[in-house]
Amino acid sequence: MTTDTTHRSVTEPDPRFWLGAFLPTAAVLLGALALTFSWSGRLPSPVAQKWDWSTQDVITVAPLWQGVLSLAVPSAGVLIFLVFLKWTGKLTGWGRRISIAALAGIAVFTAASLPVMLNGQVGLTDPQLAPDPRTIMGVTAALSLAYGILTALIAGGRPLATPAAGTTPTPALELEPNELAVWTTTTTAWVCLLGGGLPGLTLIILGSTTTVWGLAIPGGILLALGITTGRWTITVDHKGLTCTTLLGLGRFAVPASPGAAAEVVNVHGLSEFLGWGIRVGGSSSIGLIFRNGEALRVHGPNGYSLTVTTYDATTAAALFNAQTARPHTT
Repeated sequence: MTTDTTHRSVTEPDPRFWLGAFLPTAAVLLGALALTFSWSGRLPSPVAQKWDWSTQDVITVAPLWQGVLSLAVPSAGVLIFLVFLKWTGKLTGWGRRISIAALAGIAVFTAASLPVMLNGQVGLTDPQLAPDPRTIMGVTAALSLAYGILTALIAGGRPLATPAAGTTPTPALELEPNELAVWTTTTTAWVCLLGGGLPGLTLIILGSTTTVWGLAIPGGILLALGITTGRWTITVDHKGLTCTTLLGLGRFAVPASPGAAAEVVNVHGLSEFLGWGIRVGGSSSIGLIFRNGEALRVHGPNGYSLTVTTYDATTAAALFNAQTARPHTT
């Protein structure tokens, strides 16, 4: 059984993204490179790259080009990844806002860190005399966070449309009046696990091996989110449908109340939800799309729906519809 779902075309013009997020972030990167190259004749050779945390003494020096590569390349890579997400259509709803805030903030921080690191070295001949840029790096991190939030607000959400209910609901499971039944399963969300884990580990490594130690903070957050959302428990019982993350730290639910209905659908992440993972659509509809194929979709009141990819969705839908018919379910 399938349902018709409308969504924004990935080729639809999106000036708020290009003018409010991408172009300003690219301008920061180009400006940082231009400023760095304008200083190149007045910088020591090599330049200071890393300072001791306790003594603030220079402990690592390297040629200028290595400093440029260590900061400008990650910034450019994040920008390219942001455009890739836009091209695949994965930037929608709150996922769009969070992705733009995180990626634009990281790109600006790494780009701005280059002139921040070198500013105190202009006019020096001995890189060992370079001052520790720790304080101004902290200010740069705070400004980058504010920039990321601002770009997310400007770009907006562009949510997906709410999935429409099918014409043939799944028949309810036959239960005795006092019979209790529970359907539950666990699933690994590889798209969340890898999507948060790999970038998180990359940022942690960059933060540990370069002067931009602040990258380890968002890296740790991404890694923790990837691990937490990488394992889900899906349960249908007298309360309704409940989807919880590892350790119960995140939760989506639809009560088995009168008027709610469940059905089995066949979903295609890219064409129907514009991507995989935790998808947020119009009217607060949620999609937990971890793969293509069979999924359970529950429609609640006010157009709300929760779609989760799982095996044996027919049994889960039948049990949910049986629970909605019981007068004691709330």
